[in-house]
Amino acid sequence: MGEIKLENICKSFGTTKVIENLNLTIKDGEFAVLVGASGCGKTTLLRIIAGIGPATSGNLYIDGEEVSDLPPGERDIAMVFQNYAIYPTMTVRGNIEFGLINNKVPKAERTKLVEEVAEIVGLTPYLKRKPSELSGGQRQRVALARAMVKKPAVFLLDEPLSNLDAKLRGAMRSELIELHQRLGTTFVYVTHDQTEAMSMADTIVLLDKGAIQQIAPPSVMYHDPDNVFTAQFIGTPPMNIMPLGEKFLGYRPERVALDHAYGDGFYRKAGNVLTREMLGSETLYKVALENTVGSDGKQAEIMVKSADWKFKVGQACEVYVDKDDLYFFDSAKKRIREKENETVHRECMDMINRT
Repeated sequence: MGEIKLENICKSFGTTKVIENLNLTIKDGEFAVLVGASGCGKTTLLRIIAGIGPATSGNLYIDGEEVSDLPPGERDIAMVFQNYAIYPTMTVRGNIEFGLINNKVPKAERTKLVEEVAEIVGLTPYLKRKPSELSGGQRQRVALARAMVKKPAVFLLDEPLSNLDAKLRGAMRSELIELHQRLGTTFVYVTHDQTEAMSMADTIVLLDKGAIQQIAPPSVMYHDPDNVFTAQFIGTPPMNIMPLGEKFLGYRPERVALDHAYGDGFYRKAGNVLTREMLGSETLYKVALENTVGSDGKQAEIMVKSADWKFKVGQACEVYVDKDDLYFFDSAKKRIREKENETVHRECMDMINRT
C-alpha cells in the first residue's frame, strides 16, 4: 500500500524558503500529478518524498509510517528520472536486474521478475540489446521496468517524458496511464506541462512558489478553479481575465462566441480581430474589445477559440459569453462562487449588466 502524507513540510536552501508549511495527502493507488512552472517547488517536493533532498522540517508518512529519517532505499519507493539514468554498457536485461543483483535476489527469481516486467512494458524482444540500440521511448521503458521490478509501494516520476518528441510523449502518456491501471500502485508524477497533468492525473496538485494553489481532479481544476492562478494555468489558451471594478471577471476562450447565433448575449462586447491562427478543427483569434480596459490599463485583448474559421484579421465582430460561462474573482484573485457568496456574486452580475 502507498498512501503518502506530508505534514507541515518546510524546505529551505540557506535563507531561501522554497516550501513552507505544506500539507498534502496522496491516496493509496492514486495517480497524482504535481504541476507548476519551473521553480514552483514540485521537484523539491518529489525529492523530499524520495529522501534524496530531506525536508528542513515537518513529517512524512508512507502508509502511516514516519519515514522522514529513513534513507531512500528503505522507503519502498522507486524513482524514474527524465534522463533515464540507465547504464549504457549493460543490456536491457542487465539494467532491469541490476538492483535485484545488488539485493542478492536469487537468479531464478530475478529471471522470472525481469521477464514478467519486460512483458508488461513491451521490452521482451529487446532484452539482449544495449541502450544505444533503442529508441527514446524504449529507453524510457527500461527506466520504468527497472523501477517496476522492485515492486515498490510508490512510483515517483520526475518529468520522465520531457526528453521525448511531441508524438512519442503522447504515446507514452497513454502507456503510463495503462501501466498505472494495471499495477494499481501509487504514482506521483512531476511535470510543468498542464496537458500531461490534465490527461494523466486522477488528482492534480497545482503549485506556485512552494504553495499549493488547488488540489482537484482534472475536470474540477478546469471547470471550477479556486483562483485566477489556477484559471490561467489550466487551459490552453489561458482563461481571459478582465477587471470588474475592484474584482475580476474571467471566461474561457473556447466559451466565447463571435456571432450572436451562438451566444445568449448576457456578456456582449464589440471587437476587432487582431490575429487569426488556423488549428485545424478550431481557429484561434486574438480580439481587441472596444471601450474596454484590460488588467494592464490598456485596451483589453482576449483570446477566442472557435469552430468558426470565417472571421478575417481586421474584421469587426461581436463577442458573446453565456451567463453560466462567467467566473468571478475578488480583489485578492480568489474565486467568488454563487453557492458560497450569493450576494457578492449577484453584485458582479449586476456590474456586467451596467457595462
